[in-house]
Amino acid sequence: MEPTDCQRMLDELNQEMDQLLYVLSHDLRAPLRAIDGFSQALIEDCGDQIDETGRDYLERIRKGGIRINEYIDGLLTMSRQSRGDMRIEIVNLSKLARETADRVASWHDAHAPKFSVTDGITMPMDRRQAGFLLEKLLDNAWKFTVGLDHGQIEFGRMDIDGEAVCFVRDNGVGFDMEYARSRLFGPFQRMHPDQEYPGLGTGLATAKRIINRHGGRIWAESEKDKGTTIFFVVGRE
Repeated sequence: MEPTDCQRMLDELNQEMDQLLYVLSHDLRAPLRAIDGFSQALIEDCGDQIDETGRDYLERIRKGGIRINEYIDGLLTMSRQSRGDMRIEIVNLSKLARETADRVASWHDAHAPKFSVTDGITMPMDRRQAGFLLEKLLDNAWKFTVGLDHGQIEFGRMDIDGEAVCFVRDNGVGFDMEYARSRLFGPFQRMHPDQEYPGLGTGLATAKRIINRHGGRIWAESEKDKGTTIFFVVGRE
């Protein structure tokens, strides 16, 4: 079997899997609405007949349903990155990173980290997906540096073995690479407690899907309490 045939079969399987995921995700929403609605009705209509422990259980049920709904949204977001046509063009990633950073900063209330961008970075990508990629990477970096007295995030480019590699670097909390190496880009994988750093754990998984569609590679280097750098390169001309 020719490599092109293998790739076509893989693409078809991925499309079928994403379509199945899309349908299943939508079908799950109806029972989740019922769980949330009836739990809320019990709290409002029968609250005086339920003790404090019972009300606490109902609130936990509601919060669990809300969380599942958030996971479904995350699945659908990742699914969308594997579907649809792409229009490859030379994208000014430096300009796009600045625009994205302004938007990401508006999502966070705490003291914003210092953000720097290397000028003139361009890559052949689908513009919409490039924006979504930078949004995921910058939001991730923001989350783990926001609130630091001297938080810094940098978007830049370097030459590695003759290849132009882009990176997003922060000096945030970082993580243990030995622990994270096999999990980092998987869906719903979290490197830190949800209580400290809320999120679904889909940002890097979505970024990887985008890079895969562009025939590229994405990887990370990190050190606990010193920060993280996410590298990526695209291979599709």
